[in-house]
Amino acid sequence: MILRLEFVAEENIELPKSYNHILQGFFYKNMPKIISHFIHDVGFAYGKRRFRLFTFSKVIGKLLKKAQGKVVYEPKITLYFASPFAQVVSSSAHVFIKKESFFLDSNKLYLASVEAINPPISTTIKVRCLSPITVYKTPIGEKRFVYLSPWEEEFYRIIKQNLLKKYEIVYNKSYDGVLEIKPVELKKSYKKKVVYKGTLIVAWEGYYELSASQEMLKLALEAGLGARNSQGFGMVEVVSHA
Repeated sequence: MILRLEFVAEENIELPKSYNHILQGFFYKNMPKIISHFIHDVGFAYGKRRFRLFTFSKVIGKLLKKAQGKVVYEPKITLYFASPFAQVVSSSAHVFIKKESFFLDSNKLYLASVEAINPPISTTIKVRCLSPITVYKTPIGEKRFVYLSPWEEEFYRIIKQNLLKKYEIVYNKSYDGVLEIKPVELKKSYKKKVVYKGTLIVAWEGYYELSASQEMLKLALEAGLGARNSQGFGMVEVVSHA
Protein backbone atom coordinates (compact mmCIF):
# COMPACT_ATOMS: atom_id res chain seq x y z
CA MET A 1 0.00 0.00 0.00
CA ILE A 2 1.25 3.47 -0.90
CA LEU A 3 0.30 6.81 0.66
CA ARG A 4 0.74 10.26 -0.77
CA LEU A 5 0.79 12.92 1.95
CA GLU A 6 0.69 16.65 1.30
CA PHE A 7 1.68 19.07 4.04
CA VAL A 8 1.60 22.83 4.34
CA ALA A 9 3.41 25.16 6.72
CA GLU A 10 3.08 28.82 7.66
CA GLU A 11 6.72 29.47 6.78
CA ASN A 12 9.34 28.04 4.46
CA ILE A 13 10.46 24.55 5.44
CA GLU A 14 14.14 24.29 6.39
CA LEU A 15 15.95 20.98 6.84
CA PRO A 16 19.54 19.71 6.97
CA LYS A 17 20.87 18.70 3.55
CA SER A 18 20.94 15.06 4.74
CA TYR A 19 17.52 14.68 6.33
CA ASN A 20 16.78 10.96 5.91
CA HIS A 21 17.04 10.27 9.64
CA ILE A 22 14.55 13.08 10.30
CA LEU A 23 12.01 11.65 7.85
CA GLN A 24 12.54 8.15 9.23
CA GLY A 25 11.82 9.36 12.76
CA PHE A 26 8.81 11.29 11.47
CA PHE A 27 7.23 8.15 10.03
CA TYR A 28 8.07 5.98 13.04
CA LYS A 29 6.49 8.61 15.30
CA ASN A 30 3.31 8.62 13.25
CA MET A 31 2.80 4.86 13.25
CA PRO A 32 0.73 3.29 16.03
CA LYS A 33 3.19 2.55 18.85
CA ILE A 34 2.74 -1.22 18.78
CA ILE A 35 3.56 -1.29 15.06
CA SER A 36 6.49 1.12 15.24
CA HIS A 37 8.01 -0.81 18.15
CA PHE A 38 7.67 -4.13 16.30
CA ILE A 39 9.18 -2.83 13.06
CA HIS A 40 12.00 -0.93 14.77
CA ASP A 41 12.91 -3.45 17.47
CA VAL A 42 11.99 -6.79 15.87
CA GLY A 43 11.41 -6.48 12.14
CA PHE A 44 10.73 -9.28 9.66
CA ALA A 45 13.26 -12.10 9.77
CA TYR A 46 15.04 -13.70 6.82
CA GLY A 47 17.76 -15.98 8.15
CA LYS A 48 20.00 -13.84 10.32
CA ARG A 49 18.83 -10.62 8.68
CA ARG A 50 15.97 -8.36 9.69
CA PHE A 51 13.96 -6.33 7.21
CA ARG A 52 11.85 -3.32 8.20
CA LEU A 53 9.77 -3.49 5.01
CA PHE A 54 8.68 0.08 4.60
CA THR A 55 10.06 2.91 2.55
CA PHE A 56 9.50 6.59 1.88
CA SER A 57 10.35 9.29 -0.63
CA LYS A 58 12.61 12.27 -0.40
CA VAL A 59 10.93 15.63 0.24
CA ILE A 60 9.11 16.67 -2.92
CA GLY A 61 8.53 20.40 -3.24
CA LYS A 62 9.92 23.60 -4.68
CA LEU A 63 13.51 23.99 -3.49
CA LEU A 64 14.25 27.63 -2.74
CA LYS A 65 17.76 27.41 -1.34
CA LYS A 66 20.57 24.91 -0.86
CA ALA A 67 23.54 26.24 1.05
CA GLN A 68 25.58 25.84 4.23
CA GLY A 69 24.36 22.29 4.80
CA LYS A 70 20.70 23.31 4.64
CA VAL A 71 17.83 22.97 2.16
CA VAL A 72 14.85 25.32 2.15
CA TYR A 73 11.51 24.48 0.52
CA GLU A 74 8.37 26.48 -0.11
CA PRO A 75 5.74 25.84 2.61
CA LYS A 76 4.07 23.00 0.70
CA ILE A 77 5.66 19.56 0.37
CA THR A 78 4.67 16.04 -0.61
CA LEU A 79 5.89 12.79 0.94
CA TYR A 80 5.24 9.20 -0.14
CA PHE A 81 5.17 6.33 2.35
CA ALA A 82 4.76 2.64 1.51
CA SER A 83 4.86 -0.90 2.86
CA PRO A 84 3.83 -4.29 1.45
CA PHE A 85 1.91 -4.77 4.70
CA ALA A 86 -1.26 -2.72 4.25
CA GLN A 87 -1.91 -2.48 7.99
CA VAL A 88 1.33 -0.54 8.49
CA VAL A 89 0.25 2.09 5.97
CA SER A 90 -3.49 2.23 6.71
CA SER A 91 -2.97 2.52 10.47
CA SER A 92 -0.40 5.28 9.91
CA ALA A 93 -2.89 7.08 7.66
CA HIS A 94 -5.38 7.11 10.54
CA VAL A 95 -2.74 8.63 12.83
CA PHE A 96 -1.99 11.37 10.30
CA ILE A 97 -5.68 12.15 9.82
CA LYS A 98 -6.39 12.43 13.55
CA LYS A 99 -3.53 14.81 14.39
CA GLU A 100 -3.91 18.57 14.12
CA SER A 101 -0.27 19.32 13.38
CA PHE A 102 3.16 17.74 13.08
CA PHE A 103 6.78 18.66 13.57
CA LEU A 104 9.32 17.74 10.92
CA ASP A 105 12.51 18.71 12.69
CA SER A 106 11.62 22.24 13.87
CA ASN A 107 9.06 22.84 11.11
CA LYS A 108 5.40 22.85 12.11
CA LEU A 109 3.32 21.18 9.42
CA TYR A 110 -0.38 20.69 8.77
CA LEU A 111 -1.82 17.84 6.74
CA ALA A 112 -3.41 19.17 3.55
CA SER A 113 -4.35 15.82 2.00
CA VAL A 114 -3.76 12.10 2.24
CA GLU A 115 -4.41 9.65 -0.55
CA ALA A 116 -3.90 5.92 -1.07
CA ILE A 117 -2.15 5.34 -4.41
CA ASN A 118 -2.93 2.20 -6.39
CA PRO A 119 -0.99 2.42 -9.65
CA PRO A 120 -2.02 0.03 -12.42
CA ILE A 121 0.67 -2.59 -12.88
CA SER A 122 1.44 -4.62 -16.00
CA THR A 123 4.27 -7.15 -16.23
CA THR A 124 6.76 -4.55 -17.51
CA ILE A 125 6.91 -1.05 -16.05
CA LYS A 126 9.16 1.96 -16.30
CA VAL A 127 9.88 3.58 -12.94
CA ARG A 128 11.67 6.63 -11.63
CA CYS A 129 13.20 7.11 -8.22
CA LEU A 130 11.31 8.97 -5.52
CA SER A 131 14.37 8.36 -3.35
CA PRO A 132 17.77 7.16 -4.59
CA ILE A 133 18.68 3.47 -4.72
CA THR A 134 21.68 2.26 -2.73
CA VAL A 135 23.36 -1.08 -3.44
CA TYR A 136 26.52 -2.34 -1.78
CA LYS A 137 28.57 -5.42 -1.06
CA THR A 138 30.92 -6.35 1.76
CA PRO A 139 34.22 -7.92 0.62
CA ILE A 140 34.97 -11.26 2.28
CA GLY A 141 36.80 -10.79 5.56
CA GLU A 142 36.13 -7.06 5.65
CA LYS A 143 33.60 -4.82 7.35
CA ARG A 144 33.63 -1.94 4.89
CA PHE A 145 30.91 -1.39 2.30
CA VAL A 146 31.67 -1.14 -1.41
CA TYR A 147 28.90 0.83 -3.09
CA LEU A 148 27.92 -0.18 -6.61
CA SER A 149 26.74 1.99 -9.50
CA PRO A 150 24.00 1.30 -12.08
CA TRP A 151 26.72 0.93 -14.72
CA GLU A 152 27.72 -2.36 -13.04
CA GLU A 153 25.86 -5.64 -13.65
CA GLU A 154 26.28 -6.56 -10.00
CA PHE A 155 24.10 -3.57 -9.06
CA TYR A 156 21.10 -5.27 -10.68
CA ARG A 157 21.97 -8.78 -9.50
CA ILE A 158 22.00 -7.64 -5.87
CA ILE A 159 18.73 -5.73 -6.29
CA LYS A 160 17.09 -8.90 -7.65
CA GLN A 161 18.48 -11.06 -4.84
CA ASN A 162 17.15 -8.55 -2.33
CA LEU A 163 13.69 -8.54 -3.95
CA LEU A 164 13.55 -12.34 -3.86
CA LYS A 165 14.16 -12.29 -0.10
CA LYS A 166 11.48 -9.65 0.45
CA TYR A 167 9.06 -11.66 -1.70
CA GLU A 168 9.62 -14.77 0.41
CA ILE A 169 8.97 -12.83 3.64
CA VAL A 170 5.81 -11.12 2.39
CA TYR A 171 4.19 -13.97 0.45
CA ASN A 172 5.68 -16.91 2.36
CA LYS A 173 6.75 -18.65 -0.84
CA SER A 174 9.64 -18.60 -3.28
CA TYR A 175 9.42 -16.67 -6.53
CA ASP A 176 10.06 -18.61 -9.72
CA GLY A 177 8.98 -16.19 -12.42
CA VAL A 178 10.69 -13.64 -14.64
CA LEU A 179 12.60 -10.89 -12.82
CA GLU A 180 14.55 -8.39 -14.88
CA ILE A 181 15.81 -4.89 -14.09
CA LYS A 182 17.62 -2.67 -16.56
CA PRO A 183 18.44 1.02 -16.80
CA VAL A 184 16.43 3.31 -19.03
CA GLU A 185 18.21 6.57 -18.35
CA LEU A 186 21.45 7.02 -16.42
CA LYS A 187 23.44 10.15 -15.75
CA LYS A 188 26.45 10.82 -13.55
CA SER A 189 24.40 13.63 -12.00
CA TYR A 190 22.01 11.02 -10.56
CA LYS A 191 24.68 10.04 -8.04
CA LYS A 192 23.72 11.17 -4.53
CA LYS A 193 25.73 11.19 -1.33
CA VAL A 194 23.69 11.11 1.85
CA VAL A 195 24.96 11.19 5.41
CA TYR A 196 22.77 9.01 7.61
CA LYS A 197 23.60 9.17 11.33
CA GLY A 198 27.27 9.77 10.55
CA THR A 199 27.57 7.19 7.76
CA LEU A 200 28.16 8.33 4.18
CA ILE A 201 25.85 6.46 1.79
CA VAL A 202 26.20 6.50 -1.98
CA ALA A 203 22.93 6.11 -3.89
CA TRP A 204 21.55 6.61 -7.38
CA GLU A 205 18.44 8.15 -8.85
CA GLY A 206 17.37 7.45 -12.44
CA TYR A 207 14.86 5.58 -14.58
CA TYR A 208 14.65 1.80 -14.75
CA GLU A 209 12.58 -0.86 -16.49
CA LEU A 210 11.29 -3.74 -14.36
CA SER A 211 9.81 -6.96 -15.73
CA ALA A 212 8.22 -9.51 -13.40
CA SER A 213 4.86 -10.80 -12.25
CA GLN A 214 2.36 -8.18 -11.09
CA GLU A 215 2.75 -9.53 -7.55
CA MET A 216 6.51 -9.01 -7.61
CA LEU A 217 6.26 -5.54 -9.16
CA LYS A 218 3.72 -4.50 -6.55
CA LEU A 219 6.23 -5.59 -3.91
CA ALA A 220 9.00 -3.55 -5.57
CA LEU A 221 6.82 -0.43 -5.43
CA GLU A 222 5.77 -0.98 -1.82
CA ALA A 223 9.00 -2.27 -0.26
CA GLY A 224 11.56 -0.41 -2.37
CA LEU A 225 14.58 -1.42 -4.43
CA GLY A 226 18.02 -2.09 -3.02
CA ALA A 227 19.10 -1.64 0.59
CA ARG A 228 18.24 0.72 3.45
CA ASN A 229 14.65 1.23 2.31
CA SER A 230 13.45 2.14 5.81
CA GLN A 231 16.14 4.82 5.90
CA GLY A 232 14.63 6.54 2.87
CA PHE A 233 16.25 4.77 -0.08
CA GLY A 234 14.93 2.90 -3.10
CA MET A 235 11.35 4.12 -3.43
CA VAL A 236 10.18 4.21 -7.05
CA GLU A 237 6.98 5.13 -8.88
CA VAL A 238 5.50 3.97 -12.17
CA VAL A 239 5.82 6.43 -15.04
CA SER A 240 4.77 4.18 -17.94
CA HIS A 241 3.98 0.64 -19.05
CA ALA A 242 5.70 -1.30 -21.81
